[in-house]
Amino acid sequence: MDLNKLQDMIQNATTNEQVIGDMRKAFNKLQTAFDELSAVFQEGYQPAKKERKPRAEGAKRPGRPKKVENQG
Repeated sequence: MDLNKLQDMIQNATTNEQVIGDMRKAFNKLQTAFDELSAVFQEGYQPAKKERKPRAEGAKRPGRPKKVENQG
């Protein structure tokens, strides 16, 4: 048997195992996404309210400051 062929077969098998592993990971991510999507479409689904943390003491408010009209 040709050793070069054997080495090529081993290299291809290793590459294929890596590709299959990547495909399994991608499939698991898709499966999770589909499960979450099916939960959204269930009858009576209510989205969870996002809990907001209060601003730190003395923190500035976000956004543009209010205009102050010049008197004069």
